[in-house]
Amino acid sequence: MDTSQLPGRGIKPLLSLRRHYRVSAFIWLLVLLAGLPVVWIKGQSYYGVESVFQVSPNYMKTLATDKELELQSNSQYREFVNHLSSTVKRYDVLQRALKKLREAQVDVQPKGLSERKYIEQLQKSVTVKPVADTYMVRIGMEGPKKELLSEIVNAVTTAFLETTKSEQIFGSVERLEMLQANAEKLQNEIVDLETQRVQLAERLGLTTFGDNAINPYDSILFQARDKFTTASIERAHAEATLQAFLAQRETPTSLGRSLMEMRLQDTGLQALRNEVVKRSEELTRTTAGLEDKHPARKPSLLEFEAINKRLQASESEFEKAAYDNVKTRLVASVRQTKQVETEIQASLKKLESQAADYARNFQKAMRFTSDIRKREQEQKEVRDRLNFLQNESGAIGFVRLVTPALPAELPMGIGKTKLLLIVLLLATVLALGGAVALDLVDRRIYTVNEAERLMGIPAAGWQVQGGDRSEQIFAKEQTRRFTSTLIRNRTRAGKNVFSFTSVKTVGAATSVIFDTAAVLRQLGNRVLLLDANGYSPCPAFDAQHSGLSDYLAGHVGHDQIVQTISHQGSQIEGIGFGTELNAGVQRLDLLKAAVDAWSQEYDFVLIDLPPVLLSADAELLIDALGQVFLVLEAQSISKGEVTRAKRLLEKLDPEAMGLFVNNVPVFQGGGYIKELMLETLTKDKFSRFMSLSWVRLQIELLRAQWVQKRNK
Repeated sequence: MDTSQLPGRGIKPLLSLRRHYRVSAFIWLLVLLAGLPVVWIKGQSYYGVESVFQVSPNYMKTLATDKELELQSNSQYREFVNHLSSTVKRYDVLQRALKKLREAQVDVQPKGLSERKYIEQLQKSVTVKPVADTYMVRIGMEGPKKELLSEIVNAVTTAFLETTKSEQIFGSVERLEMLQANAEKLQNEIVDLETQRVQLAERLGLTTFGDNAINPYDSILFQARDKFTTASIERAHAEATLQAFLAQRETPTSLGRSLMEMRLQDTGLQALRNEVVKRSEELTRTTAGLEDKHPARKPSLLEFEAINKRLQASESEFEKAAYDNVKTRLVASVRQTKQVETEIQASLKKLESQAADYARNFQKAMRFTSDIRKREQEQKEVRDRLNFLQNESGAIGFVRLVTPALPAELPMGIGKTKLLLIVLLLATVLALGGAVALDLVDRRIYTVNEAERLMGIPAAGWQVQGGDRSEQIFAKEQTRRFTSTLIRNRTRAGKNVFSFTSVKTVGAATSVIFDTAAVLRQLGNRVLLLDANGYSPCPAFDAQHSGLSDYLAGHVGHDQIVQTISHQGSQIEGIGFGTELNAGVQRLDLLKAAVDAWSQEYDFVLIDLPPVLLSADAELLIDALGQVFLVLEAQSISKGEVTRAKRLLEKLDPEAMGLFVNNVPVFQGGGYIKELMLETLTKDKFSRFMSLSWVRLQIELLRAQWVQKRNK
């Protein structure tokens, strides 16, 4: 069968409901039991009345010449509305309303109930709700009887309006007297502070003490300190220059020309130097050709020596005079800088002593100015409040009545019948939604399409979940289809050794191998079953008989471990895992040699491997055998486990890999598996066989089951 034509599971509410009918029934019953009290309480009819009052964001004034009070923000307005809504149900407001009703000869208080208890009941029954997107608020009341409802609501509204108006200008006379006394006190304090500030202004010689006023001594002190620092630096520089001159007998580069440069650039010395050089050259030429005993040689040498000494003496006198001159200048500079520094320091100390007293008086005057401004601001606020109390005590205020409550005429409410139908509908929806939600959160695979999509390869075969007789017959057909696939693979590829491994479920691959081997044996093929699953050996083999582990351990030969087992009426030759249960798979070279020998002797060799995610032997055997069928157990393996098994097989990279999906549910499998089963059994179209609709068929089945139970 082409598995690509099988639809996926999807989310089908009826299938989910049939699968999780117990959970759905529990949810339906739970919602129904929880909703019955609600139906009984909320389903009763009642009468309701309401009045409406308006809350203005501006204080509705009386005099147009006065300033009005405004609520500056939406949050402030909402808080004010909440405050008024709580005031409506206040104890004293309701008590005043009852008093008005008694004065109007209207008795609403039940007999045997005290006034306090009745007011507490009214606090619960009277409702106050703001009207959305408006300035209006509703005062309402509901009750099973329509008599006196409007009278009670109107009395509560009137009492609330009177209370609100009196509290907006509460105690106006006393507050006026207190505010006038505060105004006089503030005026006296302002006069006293201004007198003290004037005295300080005369002492400081200033007339302004504003926010931008600056202490004049601050700038004077800053300049004095800056000059003192400059004088100190100049004095240190002059002393350092003098010490360097005395130590090196030469002027620093900062003073301009050096002593040597002055000596060389002096015009008198330069003229003398030129004459000496000229005369020296003449004497040198005269004595050059004379002998030592010549009478003219000695006078020439004496003259040469004399003019050189004269030149040296002139240069020495010039250098001494220049040195003394520079020294005198540097000493005078040091004395000058020291005197300037001393005088500036004395002036700075005098200014600092004066600035401290000046700063104290200046700061005191500034504090007086700040105190005067604070009191003037307080005086202004008191004056504004006085004007408000005097002029607006009779104003409407923030609250006014819009609509009084009208007498009730018709009952209201949804009714018990409608509410019960809503509860039943809600219970049905939640029950169905719970079943669907369980399917949505279930991460296990249920269909062949899901397995193929996760593995990325088409399934070589698949098997339905065993159940009634029809499903067993269809399962045999599916086994024969898979057997046909194995026969084709052997014919085309020349391979007759097929290994099977599951993901995690123990025994998932074993049942597939045994069913396939039985069909192959019925078709006349020689089949050998090899149990290499040391993780969970197959119980169908004799546990005391030598098996694969004994052969790999070298205890017996490969022809001594074959035994015969019976399955579905067929005698099948097989090899159990053996008695060496704790040794695991050994000697893969012997295993490969034995498998090659068995593949020559038998038409098919079917090998049962351990689960690939639970046993390391599975990886060793898959790598040694080269090809494997991955058996996925539907309803048991999650999608994440399939993905991990796929990554592991991709890492092993066997020569060939196939997919087999086992235990596919019939109803949860989706699509038309049930139709395929019926068409397989009846050998006719599903539409002809199913002459009744699905609903009528379920009714007939339930009726038949009931008749069968009654006959028993």
